[in-house]
Amino acid sequence: EEDLPRPQWDLINTWVETQIAAEERDAAWAVIGRQWLEKLGPAMGRDYAVVESENMLLLAPSGVSASALLQFGERCRESLHVLYGEIVEFNVSGKQVVLALQDNDDYYWYLSAYYSEGHHGGSAGLHIREGYPHIALCGTKLELLENTLAHEMTHARLFYLTLPQWIEEGLAQMFEHDMTSRMLLLVNEEMARSHKRYWSAHGLGCFWRGEGFSKPGKVQTLCYQLAEILARLLIEEYRPRWFGWDNEPRRRLFAFLREATAADHGETAAIEHLGVGLSEIAAWFLGPGQWGPMHA
Repeated sequence: EEDLPRPQWDLINTWVETQIAAEERDAAWAVIGRQWLEKLGPAMGRDYAVVESENMLLLAPSGVSASALLQFGERCRESLHVLYGEIVEFNVSGKQVVLALQDNDDYYWYLSAYYSEGHHGGSAGLHIREGYPHIALCGTKLELLENTLAHEMTHARLFYLTLPQWIEEGLAQMFEHDMTSRMLLLVNEEMARSHKRYWSAHGLGCFWRGEGFSKPGKVQTLCYQLAEILARLLIEEYRPRWFGWDNEPRRRLFAFLREATAADHGETAAIEHLGVGLSEIAAWFLGPGQWGPMHA
């Protein structure tokens, strides 16, 4: 499709499940992923090459430091295991596939199969969950690629859960900034006032439901900022106490993350495991108000 090789993953998966012994499937998927990228690179019409590390496969143009990006990806993988290994494992067979696409033309050309028609907010990366789950990045500057890869690898870790988008994006933003120490979110009084004005006027509906994260314009930026702020507040509120001896708050937070669902934006799980609803969580930053999903 769109002059690019789009594997029929359902057929490939059936073949692997029926023809390959269980203990050999991981290696089989790694070979399949490599063959796919070896076909995709030339089809993009640029000087793309396939490189790999222990756990990752990367398609990258000649202008990208592929070895450095792979090393960073492996560090992200290890750090995410430490942070969220209690919740979910990387359980995609094969290797983590990453496409570093040279510019906007290549990036949006590749993504055209995954976007519906209409206006969408811009992006620098995407974790694609269809078929063989993989990550697409845009650009050639290593620092920016590392930022986006850290963000999207968080999605790769968490998408096996049923998390509402606001939680997943908040954790991804937080990990990206903590992992790279770049483009840190500066929360000050002016930002707080800006959020309070906007959300008071428009309500938090698009934030809780998730569509605000893909809308063009100011609302997209505000959604990502608010998601990271609330994620950091949750991590701080439910961190281990007494110099790490009391892990009950962390246990409650992880129980919330395991059971929060997009169907109710996480409200039921928050009340059950955290003892507060979403309106109260939003009020930690926005101040008193009717911030819950029922008021959106």
